[in-house]
Amino acid sequence: MGLALSLCLILLAACSGEADGPDPFGPGRDQSGTSGGGGGAAALVGSWRNVVVVQVPGDIQTWTTIWRFDADGICRQTVETESLAEGFPRTTDRACGYLTSGGEITITYVGGGSVTFDFSFAAFSPDRLVLDGFEYERLS
Repeated sequence: MGLALSLCLILLAACSGEADGPDPFGPGRDQSGTSGGGGGAAALVGSWRNVVVVQVPGDIQTWTTIWRFDADGICRQTVETESLAEGFPRTTDRACGYLTSGGEITITYVGGGSVTFDFSFAAFSPDRLVLDGFEYERLS
């Protein structure tokens, strides 16, 4: 549990903040690139959800992350964190762009910052995205 919690905290820390606008690369600029990872950039298009429940001292938290990848290389990350102790959700929403290459996806956030994750599809299913070791289910 310790390693999983650490990885989740790193992921959340790297991806926190507010959205600044719709297109980090400028209008009409395609950044979807090429890809490997068992499906390619086209297979990423859609919405994906991952839910993690963690127990921390004195609290249980549910972290729901939704990624939306558009065909034009634009993405959006929404993270909702709900603490049983607080009793209400906190949501962050960030606009981004993405570029894939050789089983990796680089996310560039509007307003600055970027991260690179490994990606693939679990059991070669187009509905089970594995992004940096975390499995996401396809929503659309």
